Amino acid sequence: MSSEHDRVRELLGPYVLGGLDAADRALLDGHLSTCPTCRNEVAAYAGLPSLLRLGHGPNSSTTAELDDGALTRAVGALRQGRRRRRRRSLLGSAAAAVLVLGLGATTAGLVAGHRDTPQTNPAALHLVAVQGSPARGQTSLSARPWGTSIDLDLSALPKDQRFIVWVIATDGTREQAATWASTPDGIAHVTGASALARTDVAAVRVATTDGTLLLSTDI
Repeated sequence: MSSEHDRVRELLGPYVLGGLDAADRALLDGHLSTCPTCRNEVAAYAGLPSLLRLGHGPNSSTTAELDDGALTRAVGALRQGRRRRRRRSLLGSAAAAVLVLGLGATTAGLVAGHRDTPQTNPAALHLVAVQGSPARGQTSLSARPWGTSIDLDLSALPKDQRFIVWVIATDGTREQAATWASTPDGIAHVTGASALARTDVAAVRVATTDGTLLLSTDI
């Protein structure tokens, strides 16, 4: 490509961030109308302004406050990512820019804050069938910010019934965590929820809604 093209191409980053004066913007607008390569590159930079604002915190009201060095590094990282990983998504290139700007920790913290993952890796607990009950199963409990998630893997449940899982607290009170109906094969994979903290859960009980206990485990 010509040196003129290269000079105009250097305006792409400031163009996306709204940092060009009227003359340069008019020059680039005219160039983009005839150059699909640069149009594609502008499209690839579309998410860059929001990433830069994220890294500079809530007190940065405009992208114009960003320094030229940060802009150069961000655009350079995007271009390098596009050359090396053309088969990868735009997100991968944007992530490269975030790392160059030192925003990795900020972004990771925001993402982690929205994930609803367990705080521990729970081990499955065997559910013991009461005498006469053919049901079998296991459960695992996961601590969550809002309480406890209860996962149940059950089989040989009676037909034509509705079921309920109770979470028993250490003080003896109980909470309903889930209800469900019977399945044709008697197998059910159920996830319930309780406001009780994981450390306050003393037992789990699976019963029919008419009160017949089927399975239980003490923790």
